Amino acid sequence: MTETNVLPWIEVNEMMDDEYRQQVVRDALSHYPKASPELNKFALGIFKKTIHVNGFRSFQSIPPQMAKIQVVKEFKVNDQLATAIICLWAEKQHEIIEALKNAAREANIPVNEKWDWQEARHGFVQGEDTPDLDQLATTLAAQKTKPESDHYLLAALWLSNSLFVK
Repeated sequence: MTETNVLPWIEVNEMMDDEYRQQVVRDALSHYPKASPELNKFALGIFKKTIHVNGFRSFQSIPPQMAKIQVVKEFKVNDQLATAIICLWAEKQHEIIEALKNAAREANIPVNEKWDWQEARHGFVQGEDTPDLDQLATTLAAQKTKPESDHYLLAALWLSNSLFVK
């Protein structure tokens, strides 16, 4: 098998329109206070380093709408922040990811059973390198409306590297 090209999460920006990017950030920021303790700590550390708004001492004190605007901007240019946002999004959208994972197993696509944010944070593999998973997600997405259809496509990217990591 040829070497797999794992792309950093910041590269997912090339596949998103502005409206969906804002949806992903909104999902991530709404989930962050409820995230698993390890993911919350990981994300908060990145938010504290990258999101600064004049007049506010810490990330936690920034009003959510103001924070979202800054996070959307940073999501396009900061790989660490993009990674944290995608990990938070994935934990919030675990039902869609599980649905895709179950459909993949039924289709004999070998997704990693224990795939979580700690492994997935390393990046994703483009759809042309995972054609079966990509096609499955595209088929499932076609049966949904936005933003859920886009969630299935992003879920495929989330699971993509699991096909290559044992």
